Formats: sequence, structure tokens, C-alpha cells
Amino acid sequence: MSGRIELDRDGRTLLVTFAYDKYLVDEVKALAGRRWDPGRKAWTFPIERAEAVITSLMRHGFYIDTDVTAVLAGTQATPPPAPELNGANAVAEPAPKPMTRGKPAPTPARITTATPSGEWRVAELNERVRAALTQTFPERVKVIGEISNLDKNRERKHLFFSLVEKEPGGGKILANVDVALFERTAQRLIPSLERAGLTLRDGIEILVEAKVDLYPQTGRYQLVIEYIKPEFTLGQMALSREQILRELRAAGLERRNAELVLPIPAMRIGVLTSPDSDGWNDFLQEIKASKIGFSVELFPVRVQGEELEPTMLRGLKWFARHAERFDVLCIVRGGGSRTDLAWFDDKAVAFAVAQHPLKVLVGIGHERDRSVLDEIAHPLKTPTAVAAFLVERWHATFDELHDVTRQLADAARKVIAVEHQALASRGHALLRGVHVRFATARHGLAATAARIARSTQTLLRDHDRRIARSTEQLVVRGTNRFERARAWLDASATRQRLLDPKRVLQRGYAMLRDVKRGRVLTDVGKLSPGLEVDLLLRDGEARARVESVRPNPQPD
Repeated sequence: MSGRIELDRDGRTLLVTFAYDKYLVDEVKALAGRRWDPGRKAWTFPIERAEAVITSLMRHGFYIDTDVTAVLAGTQATPPPAPELNGANAVAEPAPKPMTRGKPAPTPARITTATPSGEWRVAELNERVRAALTQTFPERVKVIGEISNLDKNRERKHLFFSLVEKEPGGGKILANVDVALFERTAQRLIPSLERAGLTLRDGIEILVEAKVDLYPQTGRYQLVIEYIKPEFTLGQMALSREQILRELRAAGLERRNAELVLPIPAMRIGVLTSPDSDGWNDFLQEIKASKIGFSVELFPVRVQGEELEPTMLRGLKWFARHAERFDVLCIVRGGGSRTDLAWFDDKAVAFAVAQHPLKVLVGIGHERDRSVLDEIAHPLKTPTAVAAFLVERWHATFDELHDVTRQLADAARKVIAVEHQALASRGHALLRGVHVRFATARHGLAATAARIARSTQTLLRDHDRRIARSTEQLVVRGTNRFERARAWLDASATRQRLLDPKRVLQRGYAMLRDVKRGRVLTDVGKLSPGLEVDLLLRDGEARARVESVRPNPQPD
């Protein structure tokens, strides 16, 4: 409660008192008609300014005296004590009810009547409706609904939000009710909820015990929360998580990613997390502290809230498309409540992780609680633990490689020693064998040389005889060929003389030559009237012109 608004004893002045707050002082000073009374340490306003004062200050949770309420209602009747108010959308927080045999006594209804003409003032009508609600719902009611519009009002002392009922599957809203969680109740409930691992946020389903109330000034009814059952919400989240796992199991995907083999060593690391989170800083510091040449690439995503699913799916798709560039994919975030963790219990994200080509390591900051991703991938407690796991795997691989190298070196030395001894023995045996072979070959070569010498002499004699015979034959054959060639040449010369055109011309024949083309004409088919020709005769040439052409008749 921030302060009080009361009616002075004179009935004409409002008294406004509150603990010093610079913001409230400035707001009061902005109201017309205000005066400061140092004696009573109160601000005073004329009663005519009551509506403006209450409208301005009630959102800060001021207590409004019943006399002030009566003045606003236009009656001098004294109503029950006014509730605390908080803002234009606030409702009354009911005062504690007297107990009857361990149970709250029913709230007496404030029954008002209409004016003699049957007309109602708005305030009177709202009070009548409020009384009817109180009579109908005298006890707490248990209501199940999904939180809506809480996140944007989270910083206020009094929390105002809605509970909604949606179609199955998260479709359109079927029903909506406004809810108030006043500061005193919130201070009592929220720490116990957080100890149970539950943080109130939009999108989660809760079971509340609340009073049904109506705020007369706005005529709006709402639920005033008195208790929230964390077991219900946590149970609903567990059921949702198990349903996703059942669907993965039915599709044969529950262990698909978990059974992928991590490359040795995993040096090229992809990371999905928020770049501003402590989880990313913890992961990166652990990697850097190892001084190992890891390659780390971050794809920024949201790690809680409505944007987790779309950003996470985009990141998973990107790493799947570039899987050949990476050895492992890490999904990390810092700590948080169970409801923060529940954002990771998303069906679309779970199926994308289960089918991802890269081995997925999950470190989302929870020691006890597990998400769907912990069940289908390789779970680790925190981002630091994920980085430490990769560093330890690198060191284990390095140590194993060092041991294998040492074992290989020892085995190689032993093999070399054995082979060296065997090679030396084979070398000595080979040397002895070579000496024996050389001696044998030397004797064989000497005998062969003697045989070659004898054979060579025989061959040379045979060749001498053959050469002599061949020489005689060549002389005889050469002479014969020469005589035949000379006879052929003589015959050819005779034929040439007989075929010489001049001899033909001397016998009285003539030759025709085309003047233009310079070719000898041998048949009448190449002659035509008017063609100029040269006549070649025995003792000269003459030019003539063809007058007519008479081909010889063709035989039948």
C-alpha cells in the first residue's frame, strides 16, 4: 500500500498521506487545488477534486477511506472499508473475512435499491452486481487456465493478467478472465513457487484458488488469486514432455541422435544459444582456457520465450545445411526455473534435434530436471560442463594417441631388431651362395669361352667359303643383268624413234592444235565450226578455220 486518501472531519477536505516518494510528490503537485499541511504532514484537496485525486493516485495502491467512497457514490451511507487499488485496471483486494468454525464467513451483501423512479446510478448498479457475485461465490473457486499478458506487467507491485482457455492443440481462445495477484499475496506465493521450480510466465497453465470479485468503478469482474498450486503446472509440463517423447519413440527417433558417434577429436564446434547469456560466456571461457585450437561458430537464438522455437529451428536448419563444416553441435543456456526449462519441451525442436546429422550436446543449466532434449541427445549439466566434456575428449584422444604412438614405436623397434638379425643372417647366407655361384659360373664361363673360340673358327671358315661362292655368283648374275638391261634399252630407243611425231608427219600426216587452248585435237567431237586450229606439218605450221564437222558414222 502506497498511502491513504481520507476525508477530513470537516467533510469538505481530502487528506492524502504517504511515505516520501519523489515520483508521488511530483504527481501530487501536478494536481489542481493541492496544499501542503506541515502540521499533519498531509496534502489537502477540496472535496470537489475527489474524483480527479482518486483517478490519479489509485493506480499506486492508495487506500481509499469509506467516507470518500460514500461521497463519490452520492450517499452518506457508510460502506465497508474500501479496498486497496492499483491503477485504472485494478480491482479491490478483499479484506480478510472473519472465520466461522475454521472457514471464512460469507461476505454480507450490500443491498441497495433503485431510486423511486426505478433508475440506478452506475456505482449503485455495480455494487449490487458485486454483492450478487459475493453471494454466488462466497468461497474460493479453483480455476485452470493459461497465463496471458503477464510478461509485460511483471515489474509492477500488483500483477494483473488474464487466464485463458484455448481450443485443444493451442488454437483460438475460447474464454478469458482477468486476474489480480496483489502485492501481499505475491510476496507470499512467488518465493514458494520459485522454490518448487515454477516461474509464472505467459503460456503456462496454472491451477489457482481465487475469489470472484468485481471492481465497482470499472464494472469489471475478475479473480483475486489467493493460492497457486505448483504441482499442477509441473505435472502438466511433465505430461507434455512425455507426450513428445512418446511421439519420438513411435517414429523411431528417440535414440537416433544420441547414438551418433562423436568424431575424434571434435574440433569444429557449432553452438546454439543467446550471445548475451551467461551460458555462452561460460562455455566460451572454458574453451578459451583450454588453449586448444577449437573452431567455434555461434548461431544466435532465443533460449526462452515465444521466439525460442522459430529461432532454434532456423539455427538447427542452418547447421544441418552446413554439417560437413562441423563435428558437433552444442545447445547451451544458463540456469533458470523449471518453467524456463519447459520452453525446450517443444515438439518441432525435439524432432529437428532427433533427426539432425550432427551429434548434439545439450547443456541447459539444470542439475535435477531434464528436458526432452536431454532425453534424445547427449545431456550435460551446464554450458561449462559441455565445454569441459569437449576439452576432456580432446585430452583423452591426445593421451590415447600418445600411448598408441609409444606402443607403435616400441613394436616397431622390436620388429626392426628381429628383422635386422634375420636380414643379417640372410645376408651372410646370400654372400656364401654368391661366392659359390661365382665360382661355378667362372668355370662354366671358361668352358663356354673355349667352345665359343672353336665354334667361331669353324664359323669363320664356313663364312669365307660362302662369301667366295657368293662373289662368283654375283659377278655372273651382274653380267647377265647388265646384258639384259642393255638389250631392253636398245629396244626402247627403237620404239621411241618409231613413235616420234616427226616421223609420223614425214609420212604425210598432220596434227591439229587448238589455238586458244594449245591442246592437240585427236577427235572430231572437240571440233566445232569456226574453231581456229594450227596444222602441224612435216616442215612447218599453218593456221586454219573449221568450216564444218563430219563425224564418222557409228557402227550398229
